[in-house]
Amino acid sequence: MPRIAAAGGLPTAGETNRLLALFNAGSHAELERSARLLIERCPNSGFAWKMLGVSLQLQGKEGLQALQMAADLLPDEASSHSNLGCALRELGRLDDALASYRRALTIKRNHREALIGLGDVQRDLGNAKDAQASYRRALAINPNHAEAHNNLGNALRDLGHLDDAVASYRRALSIKSDYVEAHSNLGTALRELGQLADAVSSHERALVVKPDFVRAHIGLGNALLDLGQLPDAVASYRRAVAIKSDDAQLHIILGRTLQQIGLWDDSLLSYHQALAIEPDLCGAHDGLGTTLINLGRATDAVASYRRALEIKPDSAGILHNLGAALETLGQVDEAATCFQEAYELGLTGDKLLKALLLPPIMGTAEEVLRSRAKCEQNVDELIEAPVLIEDPLTQVGRTNFFLAYHGCNDRDLQVKIAKLYEKSCPALLYQSPHCASPRSNAQAKIRVGFLSKFVQLHSVSRCYGGIVEALARSDSCEVALISTTDTEVPDFVDGYPNFVGERVHLPFNLAKARAIVSALQLDVLCYLDIGMEPFSYFMAFARLARIQCVLGGHPVTTGIGNIDCFLSVDSMESEFADGHYSEKLVRFRTVNSYFERPPLPTRFKTREELGFPTRGQIYMCPMKLQKIHPEFDEAMQRILEMDANGVVVLFQDHQIPCWHTMLAQRFEKTISAEVRNRILFLPWIFDYADFVSANLVADVVLDPFHFGIGTTLIATFAVGTPIVTKPGEFLRGRVGLGFCKMLDLQECVADSTEEYARLAVDIATDPVLRQRIQAKILANGGAIYQNLQPVDELIGFFDGAIKGLVT
Repeated sequence: MPRIAAAGGLPTAGETNRLLALFNAGSHAELERSARLLIERCPNSGFAWKMLGVSLQLQGKEGLQALQMAADLLPDEASSHSNLGCALRELGRLDDALASYRRALTIKRNHREALIGLGDVQRDLGNAKDAQASYRRALAINPNHAEAHNNLGNALRDLGHLDDAVASYRRALSIKSDYVEAHSNLGTALRELGQLADAVSSHERALVVKPDFVRAHIGLGNALLDLGQLPDAVASYRRAVAIKSDDAQLHIILGRTLQQIGLWDDSLLSYHQALAIEPDLCGAHDGLGTTLINLGRATDAVASYRRALEIKPDSAGILHNLGAALETLGQVDEAATCFQEAYELGLTGDKLLKALLLPPIMGTAEEVLRSRAKCEQNVDELIEAPVLIEDPLTQVGRTNFFLAYHGCNDRDLQVKIAKLYEKSCPALLYQSPHCASPRSNAQAKIRVGFLSKFVQLHSVSRCYGGIVEALARSDSCEVALISTTDTEVPDFVDGYPNFVGERVHLPFNLAKARAIVSALQLDVLCYLDIGMEPFSYFMAFARLARIQCVLGGHPVTTGIGNIDCFLSVDSMESEFADGHYSEKLVRFRTVNSYFERPPLPTRFKTREELGFPTRGQIYMCPMKLQKIHPEFDEAMQRILEMDANGVVVLFQDHQIPCWHTMLAQRFEKTISAEVRNRILFLPWIFDYADFVSANLVADVVLDPFHFGIGTTLIATFAVGTPIVTKPGEFLRGRVGLGFCKMLDLQECVADSTEEYARLAVDIATDPVLRQRIQAKILANGGAIYQNLQPVDELIGFFDGAIKGLVT
């Protein structure tokens, strides 16, 4: 039986061996209990204090006090100082930890664990070069120390020596094949090298060994995210959160990824959970603001960004986000201030954002012209003194979208804006190598790519989906459908269900996307829309095909030099239209779109069921509110003056509810109080069958001035509801005219605002006239629906365009 030491004496050999045996067996709780009992008998035993401290550390408890006692009682023992350094590092006391490790190495120059610990602290302090040297010293003592190889890999990765880091991680794994941390670190380095599939495999191997290793779940999510496999990335992050639900940063990572796939409600929950853990977490308030913006809660988003700025007032990124939110709310002066401050803090692209600011909802006609003139002045100044940016997609991230609604000729200003981007980012003007040489085989099929973000069910896919699908089935073309939209995301509704060509998914990265499209070696690249979102706009600056053209998904000139042709329709263009485009205007004989006749509901809803007024005439304008030009206000006023029982129905924006309030404030300046209360803003109708019903119960559908009706007419004419249109000068205000020509509805076309109002009231209040027009619409509807004539015209255009390119 071991001898019991006297109080204040030294442990017996048996007691020492028992503690060591418990340590080697991994019985940490029993080791703690036994060490405490031993300390009661031997309070000056440095060994007992050391074993107590180690047992506490290994159980995730704080062992600093015990380890400090051990170092004080064993001042000349290197391992005691090394253990103390480890505890100090875990508490973030890096300078003290550094001193402890150096004390250990003074005592024993080749103490391997102290060298590794010293390297870890040096790396924590940002000194990867010295850390690398410490790890190499440890490996000189023991070349087969897996942890030293792993940690050396970390230091090399910090230094940007990724290939060497990968070699170090692989060496660690050759020594210890189940080394979880090394598998995960290898995955991280491989991801940084762009070897994404191998990165995924490394993280998955780590998780085979340790399924609850949070860092591997995060690393796997990151690699999947880079691969564009967003739902799988979300699943990985969710697993990490389930394992470590009290980690606020994990909730933020998950929230950001949920944003990318449009799961805004889930993202909202993630940020709220992060803030429940850490209420003053700046990143959570910032991310919450972005989610709130996309949930249509711009005012709440502004509050979130302001809270984030209280925590971190010098954050350029948060100032940028706040500026964007204020811009959405129409507070352009405050937005300009935020963008300017963000620019001064280093966000170069915000200089351009400030220059291009325009109110989302137009003010009076005079205010529109003033804001437009200010924008042009800003662009002129920046052309003379441009700021350089590397990536306008991420640094600017938007288009000149609201410019198109002003009712002006945008060509010259669009050209100026494109010139500004060319000067600010010359890399935009990339040219695919194959475009420098003529097309060599005249007999080969024409290789055509159609590019659009909007491959889901959307107005663009409704307009062009049938044509693209028909071209893909033709014998003349090889067709690729190119998009950044991930068709694997939840709730995706395919706008091209019958497409048989090649689908090409692009990353949201201009350089990578250009390389992918370039590799297709296209003869023709046809953008279905340019100007509604930033990716296609900035892609269009590059020369990626021999012929590059754009259809009217966003019916306004691009101003971009590498877009050769704008494909339009003769019946929708004025005789002076060539002067509206920087591109060559190609006038097709037939409407270059294809529409399926929409299915009609088995039962139409009534006015009451739709929330419409049950009495009086309804003049419905089912347009987004940014289309309502101040000159259209006069038409609404005259309609309501002529028809005392009439109401004008507009629809609230489903993403930004405050926009109808902004528009109502303009009406206070432009429309008399006597009739203004008969302009109603009803909730946006999401259900398409309900939207068809709304068209049926409306007496007249109003086509607004300057940027008018588009694919909405497919539902309107399906039920025979008359429209009234006053053609504008530009394509975007003449679509209604084109459809009226197709259906022989000249009685619905006005030459003046007064005639427009009179036609609307006559049709709405005269049942016989209305029924006669409705019958004509229904009888002539075949001219609109399922018309494949545009396919032959497009093939003819593509064929003719490339004939001059054949050697």
